[in-house]
Amino acid sequence: MPSKKGRLSDDDKLLQRTGRDVSTTASALFYGHAIIVSALPLWLCWRVYMLDMFTFSLLFLSMTLLSTWLLFQSYKRVMFSLKHKIAQRRENAVSKEIIKQLGDTTEGKKMSKTDKDQRVEWKVNEVADSEATTFAIFYNNTLFLFLFLLLSYLCRGFHPAVTYSVSMAGSGFILLFISST
Repeated sequence: MPSKKGRLSDDDKLLQRTGRDVSTTASALFYGHAIIVSALPLWLCWRVYMLDMFTFSLLFLSMTLLSTWLLFQSYKRVMFSLKHKIAQRRENAVSKEIIKQLGDTTEGKKMSKTDKDQRVEWKVNEVADSEATTFAIFYNNTLFLFLFLLLSYLCRGFHPAVTYSVSMAGSGFILLFISST
């Protein structure tokens, strides 16, 4: 909310720079990790449940793609919710480091205060983006695999194809629900 002079407060600036957009790098990381984590349960169904890969290939492909998309959405939601918090916590340390680096160079001495502030803001956003991306991947992968194993155990009395389907879809949707809260 703008202050009386029409200027944005620090919190408003932080909210503006931490939008819901995911960078191309983060998106590639998210999809790469999501496809790997979604494909891991295939081994369980193939080797433990003895499901034929060719007979159930359509089921495996559809469940892997569904869980990949659900994981990607969960990654984005967790990253967005963490990015602002991380940016607030890292802002002081990053600004001290950038000001120290700029103070030692002749270029930094010639820069205006607004240019220095913009460089600090950019670096804080970069650090927050990196940390939020890393944590979102770790958190969601761990929770997805735990939920998959839990649901597989709970559905162990059903046919292995049903167990796989319920476990994959269930863990993906539960994870999406958890990440949105």
